[in-house]
Amino acid sequence: MTSSSAHATVSVAVATPTVSGSSPPPIVQLLPILLLIIKFCYRAISLLIQALSVVLAPLYLLWPLTLQLLSPITIILSVVLHAAVLTPCTVLYKTIAALYPLYVFITTACLTGAVMGIFGRYIIVTVLGTFALPRHPSPRKTIQTPPSLPANHPLRRRRRRSVRIQERGNGNT
Repeated sequence: MTSSSAHATVSVAVATPTVSGSSPPPIVQLLPILLLIIKFCYRAISLLIQALSVVLAPLYLLWPLTLQLLSPITIILSVVLHAAVLTPCTVLYKTIAALYPLYVFITTACLTGAVMGIFGRYIIVTVLGTFALPRHPSPRKTIQTPPSLPANHPLRRRRRRSVRIQERGNGNT
């Protein structure tokens, strides 16, 4: 090998787009960055999983012993959960399911009564307004009586009461 072949340089020709005024869309510039972020996240997650498997491997050997030691606590918690939460919820659900037809019946009866009451009153007012009123109504004369005053009112007339004055004697009667 000659020294001229050892110092050979490689040149690369880069062709630029010949269309003037057109630039690549922004997504083309973001794709390399996005791919780099995805590769980094994948690598970080895979390293984390490997580290956790190394750390947690000895715990898998102790898992049956841990379950045996914690079994009284888990059984007590299970019984308390069933007694305090699941059983009342089941009873409540079944009670609601059993009373649902009664709820529907009472609701329907109330709504039907309200609708019939409103429309019945409207029909009665319409019928009585059509037949009961004369065609040529005469003005009614009303006699107004003055309102009476309450018994302890200061403007109310009081009855005179007679008052006897008796003299006290000195013992000479």
